[in-house]
Amino acid sequence: MSHFYDIQNGSGTLSESSTAPQARKAGHLPSVTTVLGIIKDPFIDYIWKPNKLVELAREHLHLHPKQIQDLTYGLVQCAETGNMIPSSEFGTTVHARLEGYVTGESMEPSEYDAYAQPFVGWLAKEGVTPVHAELVVYDESIRIAGSVDFIGTEMNGNYILMDYKCRSCKGSGKGKFYDKDCAQLAIEAWMFARMKGLDYIPKCVSICIDVDSKEHIHKEWSNVECYKGILRAKLLATLYWMDFMCEDIGQLKERKKEMLRDEIDMSISILKELQSDISTNESATE
Repeated sequence: MSHFYDIQNGSGTLSESSTAPQARKAGHLPSVTTVLGIIKDPFIDYIWKPNKLVELAREHLHLHPKQIQDLTYGLVQCAETGNMIPSSEFGTTVHARLEGYVTGESMEPSEYDAYAQPFVGWLAKEGVTPVHAELVVYDESIRIAGSVDFIGTEMNGNYILMDYKCRSCKGSGKGKFYDKDCAQLAIEAWMFARMKGLDYIPKCVSICIDVDSKEHIHKEWSNVECYKGILRAKLLATLYWMDFMCEDIGQLKERKKEMLRDEIDMSISILKELQSDISTNESATE
């Protein structure tokens, strides 16, 4: 399902637009996940998912198509009732507990706390100070927006962006991470840096929360991985505005010039960092 943001009030809120034509008419921006979602996986999207939908529809004849879709990625045991619920519902509940802890919200104890508390302990151990939770970031040059799960500052004062993903890892201790996770977080870090006037791209870390063991597995994305993610998101944003938002090709060309300048500057920055890393490694081996 597509999501769009209204940035006209300057803060960014989830809009009521549900289609690209509605969003274009209202002046709303497509979400990062909506833009990244136009690239489909040949197996998952065209073979596995259709077969799964048919299987679930036959098994649950009384359910609405939207409920069938929610079941596509499986069921997870509710931490409070023990009933099986859609994984999306489970993830939303865990996200809410994490947000409550980060913002200092007064909350009643919940069985879901066990899925959130490891992150609180990690913050204290690493000396990371929470700054924002679920902050909407956007950029009017590439015209997309997204909500960042967590933004904090490290002990050196630099920002760090983090994103939570609830996934079944069977207690293996190995998280499940995908290129799209990096692209989502990296472009949000790029937009946040532009909004704050930073001269660096904040560190990007994905957290895989194992729904089976409650363990938190962290994945820090490298500079090169982030660069690829940012570039992927920018190119897909251009494609989305051209094909889905029906943007005039002349306006797209002008915006592309600015994007290219940004990409050149970023490439130079990445190359400098890589050269620095190589020099450091060479010095360490001498």
